[in-house]
Amino acid sequence: MVDMHAGVILFVRLLPLLLLLTGGADQELLGPAAPGLSAGPSAVDANAPGLRLLVRDSYLPHVPVLVRLEITRPDGRVDRDIWDANAVLSVVGNPSIRLSTDRVDLYNGLGSALVTVTGSGDFTLQARVNGLEKTATLADWSKRPVRTASGILRQSQTWSGAYQIKGGDFTIPAGLTLTLEPGTLVLIDGVASGTNGIDIDVQGSIQSLGTASSPVTFTASAAGRNWGELRFTKARPSVFRYTEITRAGRSPTVGHSNSGPAFRVSGSALTFEQASLTDHAGKIMQATSGSELVFTGTLFARAIMGPEIMGTSLLFENSWITDMRSRDDADGIYVHTQLAGQTCTFIGSVIAGVDDDGVDTLGSDMLIEDSIIRGCKDKAVSVFGGKTTIRRCLVVGNNLAPEDTTVASIVAKSQEGRTTIVDIDHMTLVTTRMPGIIDTGLQSHNKYGVKTGTIVFNVTNSIVDATQPVSVQSPYRITDIHINYCNVVGTPWLGIGNLSADPQFVDAVHHDYRLRAGSPCLGRAAPESPWRDLGYYQSASD
Repeated sequence: MVDMHAGVILFVRLLPLLLLLTGGADQELLGPAAPGLSAGPSAVDANAPGLRLLVRDSYLPHVPVLVRLEITRPDGRVDRDIWDANAVLSVVGNPSIRLSTDRVDLYNGLGSALVTVTGSGDFTLQARVNGLEKTATLADWSKRPVRTASGILRQSQTWSGAYQIKGGDFTIPAGLTLTLEPGTLVLIDGVASGTNGIDIDVQGSIQSLGTASSPVTFTASAAGRNWGELRFTKARPSVFRYTEITRAGRSPTVGHSNSGPAFRVSGSALTFEQASLTDHAGKIMQATSGSELVFTGTLFARAIMGPEIMGTSLLFENSWITDMRSRDDADGIYVHTQLAGQTCTFIGSVIAGVDDDGVDTLGSDMLIEDSIIRGCKDKAVSVFGGKTTIRRCLVVGNNLAPEDTTVASIVAKSQEGRTTIVDIDHMTLVTTRMPGIIDTGLQSHNKYGVKTGTIVFNVTNSIVDATQPVSVQSPYRITDIHINYCNVVGTPWLGIGNLSADPQFVDAVHHDYRLRAGSPCLGRAAPESPWRDLGYYQSASD
């Protein structure tokens, strides 16, 4: 027989919890909030940072797994103000599991590591950084079947589970679509060296539809090897959502770095959403011939260089480029001239830790906005022809390994008899001020010995902190450098509303370039500017 009295008591005791879970509680019903807790549907601190862990929900022993970490702000965006951080990885619940590395280095709130798992059985991966912790469970797929794919796709297919491409290049013909469900693992046979890795030749379409908890993965099937490239030629639009593409680049060399790309794109449209392209033997991508590229929330890391694009439209938004390492041409991104009507936009993004230029342009019209470029061994931005607009950017600590004793953070060059334009607004530029090095902020550079040409800098509402703020080489003219409403630190500069004062950063030594209360840069922007302070950070909003 049911005890109705006990049931009523249980219901009364659970009622506040039920109302909290359904959002139907109000303060009068629940009474005063307990000490230390806010009234309402949640006691979680709405202003607390978070940690996002993106990793496969399965693994194969000895096949590296990409671990991606993001420290997030309360609004869910990556916290780019966390300059450098080191996360620690550990295994919970399975003592037989070993990880090839227990460290993930984060740049401005985001980082990744390629981790090889040895041992067997399911396990929980734990990541900890800056007092934050996140876990994910990975299932052992070693006893699951791995299907084989080779040759030519004969009809549109949907893949799930594990597939291995072997026996030569794999082709997706025009009119066909390969759809990859969440968690799909695509293994491609690789080579130890050379340029003849297996390619995936796409004339149709790939729809790679991973999720945050179950990404899709393309990677080499064996340790110590890399596959070739994903090659798109006049293909139908393709999507890579929550997709990891690793260990490619054993493909024919092309372009600026003389290395093979992981993606070779011609006349095709590709969209990447929360994707990761990392750990390649060559460059990330070569795109040409009217291609269209969209990257949102995407990571490029640990390759020879980032994308090189020409005749290609680009939207690179809320994305990261890190750890491009090579002896030469290890640029973060290299943008050539676009076709008529195409645009190139780099916004809300980060470039950090590359061995050459952060952004290198050749004849393009490009917008770089709300972005951080730092830790480049050569220039932050190199402009050769065309027009580049740099708006609301933080450009600091570049030229870490200069090729000569005079270096510059932002350099413009022109072709013979041509004009190059660089428009800069609300930028904070701080050079390294290395002993024995003349750190230059902005430079009109005659690299190729031209006899005629024009380089124009239009700089407003910015902070330029450099040993030598401006350098102009002949035949270019100092009168084409227009600086107004700026703080040119330590150097009085003719123009409207300029300062030459200490900007009073909060803590530049530890990379906090916000302005302290009382900074002379507060409220000194041009009257027409929507942002009142000089430089990148705005006291009222950032």
